[in-house]
Amino acid sequence: MIRAAIQRGLGLGLLSALLGCNSPSHGPTQPPRLGSAAGPEAPAGYPGTLRDPAQMGPDIQWQQRVTARWQDDTQSFEAVLSKTDHELLLVGLSPMKTPGFIVRLTNGEVELENRSPQEVPFDPRYIMLDIQRVYFPWIPGEPPVDAERSHRVDGEQVTERWAQGQLRQRRFVREDGRPPGEITVTYEGWEDGQDAPRRAVLDNGWFGYTLEIETFVQQRL
Repeated sequence: MIRAAIQRGLGLGLLSALLGCNSPSHGPTQPPRLGSAAGPEAPAGYPGTLRDPAQMGPDIQWQQRVTARWQDDTQSFEAVLSKTDHELLLVGLSPMKTPGFIVRLTNGEVELENRSPQEVPFDPRYIMLDIQRVYFPWIPGEPPVDAERSHRVDGEQVTERWAQGQLRQRRFVREDGRPPGEITVTYEGWEDGQDAPRRAVLDNGWFGYTLEIETFVQQRL
């Protein structure tokens, strides 16, 4: 089950948060806007490597509510996150529950279909990187019951804190200090038979925004 995959190692991205803004001047401290880059390497503004969605575990579909906060602004919207085989798909919903944007990751490539009247301000890879940081199993091996564990991957130190057999926190720090600071993800609301926690909060200390993600409907595909 994907909960086991998440807890053996566990969003939505900055782009999705900003699609609801009326002006790019209201955004967070932003990574530089870069052109598309070939291959799985992320643009230099937001380091990280995109991975094969098949490694996340079983196929799922989750309905989520995202609240994004940066500086003095707050935006909230609903989205559907699904994973099937080697594809990861994020659909951001308009207030009328119709697709506002669609981001698809497959074969290491990210595609964006924007049905919103706003211009997309960032490379959609940033979305997929945040999803991976929240839900991807980062550390191999059986997790501890009550302890911390760390693992070095892709130039980052990933540290997890476990309590009563549940993942409670995950931190990402760049080994070269670029960007400085850390990304912290906290989890709460694990329930038996569910693949994701009820609530996850990503605090991106690299670029100054917070994403609160509530998963209120979960199903296997």
